[in-house]
Parts: sequence; structure tokens; C-alpha cells
Amino acid sequence: MRVMTLPESQSPISPAKHPKNTVASMLRDHIQSGEYKPGDWLPTERSLAEDLSVDRRVVRMAIDQLVRDGLVIRRPHCRPIVGPAEDLPAAAPPRKVEMYAPASNLIALLMWHGGHFENGVTSQQRIFWGMSQALANAGYHAVFMDVGEIDVEKENAVREAEQLRSLLKRGFAGAVFYPYAYRSNRELAEEVQRVMPIVTIDRRIEGVETDCVSVNNHQAMYDTIQHLIRQGHRRIAYVTKNEQIRAVQDRIQGYMDAIREAELDEIVLSIPSRDREQVWTSVDMMFHLPKDERPTAASAFNDYAAVDLVKRLKNMGLSVPGDVAVTGFDDIVPILPTGVGLTTMAQPYEEIGRTAVEVLLQRLKSRAAPARSVELPARLMARESSLGPPS
Repeated sequence: MRVMTLPESQSPISPAKHPKNTVASMLRDHIQSGEYKPGDWLPTERSLAEDLSVDRRVVRMAIDQLVRDGLVIRRPHCRPIVGPAEDLPAAAPPRKVEMYAPASNLIALLMWHGGHFENGVTSQQRIFWGMSQALANAGYHAVFMDVGEIDVEKENAVREAEQLRSLLKRGFAGAVFYPYAYRSNRELAEEVQRVMPIVTIDRRIEGVETDCVSVNNHQAMYDTIQHLIRQGHRRIAYVTKNEQIRAVQDRIQGYMDAIREAELDEIVLSIPSRDREQVWTSVDMMFHLPKDERPTAASAFNDYAAVDLVKRLKNMGLSVPGDVAVTGFDDIVPILPTGVGLTTMAQPYEEIGRTAVEVLLQRLKSRAAPARSVELPARLMARESSLGPPS
């Protein structure tokens, strides 16, 4: 996508001295000089008006003139695109322009395809189904755009940047985005959001104000710890990554609030990211303590961490739930590799997809409204892994 800006030496022109014919002439010069090529989008009316210091009505009238001259094509609810007059048939734009024309009834879901632990239907598919149903009812279509395997953050950022640029090239009307590399691509995300609304899932991109749909992570983790307490556990550890993501921090706070309310000791054990080869020092030290001192239960901040924790406990000679009760979060791994059912918090994935669409459609109607955060309730799935402590 090409965006025209005034050269630094060119001063803004006042509306009184800059009628629509002058604006149309300047845009025509940019088209004929090759600054704008066939298939390029024109800048938005707002950006042209700001660059040229004119009223948006002046810009609109200038574009109307270019449309009549056959230099620009405009379709309902889409930004104008460039097409030379000699190449334009009477009834339809040339094929090249069709390739770049914004498809205003398409909404993208940018997300990872799912992990190998998720047997059968994945959480990503469930979110997509929820989106598709809601979009179909509103006359839109959902398109899944895979951001690839989750591994090193830098590689995640590169793949996410490629898909964000693709949104612009393919002319989507909006996007629902789960940003794994949430500390990256701020400027690119802002560029996309100037063209179309973005609703993020679970977290926002640092420094970018988007609408966001997530679960109530604080309440969900609080309820998880309450469940372990009701099972009779009094030494409960919390296993988490040390990330400044709001979802991660809200889950930590939910654990701490439940523990403090029960007047128990807080045991927060930090683990490395999955893309780092490090020992789980605090976990190993805590669970090598004597039986009457080590935790009888551990709540992991997500299901993948719960699976890794169970493997480490097994290597120490500890069984789940015989020696240690374990819980996860997300309900994407209902059965542990040991065959034991994993107690976890189930996210309402279809509802997340539907709600994200509702928020996005509202944003399409009102682009200037403040960013919203919508939190949905999660549901405890109590299974074998969280039985009471050994007698």
C-alpha cells in the first residue's frame, strides 16, 4: 500500500486557496507520474485532508472528479483505487485492479493453528467456528490466517508481521488477532488499525489501544485455588512464567487473593519460557523437600505448563495425583500423557469468537469510540488430577 505525504519543503495550503480542482490536479499528477500505480489505494480522506490542510469535503469532491475522469475507481464501503482511464472497461475494472480491491465482507482471524496436545478439535478451530457463525449472520465471511508454530518470540514477530501486511494487501474489513509476540509490531499494527479495526484476544499489543476479548483470568484462577482448598490442600504452589501480560498477571493475583483469604503461605514458582532450555530451579528445589514440607498441590498457569510440570514430578518419583495434585488452565489438554484427567479452567472458545465479532462490528460502526475490554467467565473442569492430599 502506498501513502502520499507532502515533501518537507512544501507547506500546507489553506482551504481558501486550495479548491477541489487543485487537490484533484495534485492527485492526478501523482497518478500520472507513477507515484500511485494501477491497483494502489489512495490515502484515506482524513489523511489527505490533514496533509493538505483542507476540509474532507474538498478531498471528497476532488476524488469524485478523478472518478468521473476514469483515473480512480470507488466502490461502496471501500477506499478508492487507481486505474488508468485507457484500461478501464465500461462495466468493470481491469483484472489487476480486481486483485487489489478491498474485499469489504472478509474478516480475518490471525492465530496459531494449535498444539499437538490438542487431540481432535482445537481451541483455535472453536474460536473460528464462533466467529464464522456470527459473521455469517451479519453478511461477512471469516478467513483463518495461520501465524505458524509458537516458538522463539522474534520468529513469532516476523510471521505475525507478514500476516499483518497481508491484511492490508488483501483488503480485509477487519481482523481478530491473538498477538503471541505482543511486544513487537506496534507501528505495523497501528498502520493496520488506521485502515481497519482490530480486536485482540487474550492480550493487547504493547502501546496499541485495541478492543480486547478475554476471560476473567483473575476470577478463574481464584476459583481454581478455592477448589484445591476445598479438596483439603493447605500447601499449594503456583507455577507460572514471569511475563508482564495482563492475563498472566491476573492469574497470579487470583492465586494470591485466594491463598491470602485462606491465610495460607504463598508459594509462587517461576519457570522459563518454552523456547528456553533452562532448569526449573525453584520447582525442583520445592518438590525435593521432605513430604511434610513440600506442596501437596500445584496450579499451573496453563495446560502446557501443567504437562511439563507432571513430567518433572514423574522424574522426581512423584505421581499425580497420588503425591501431588495438579491443575492447569485453558482446557486444551483434558488428559495428561499419564492418562490422568487434568483439572483445568475451560475457556468458552466459541463465545470468545462470537463476542470478538460483536465488538468488531460495533467498531466498524463507530471508529472513534474508546477501546473496550470484554471479560467472559471460565468454567472449572474438575478431573482426577486434583484429588485431595494423601493421608
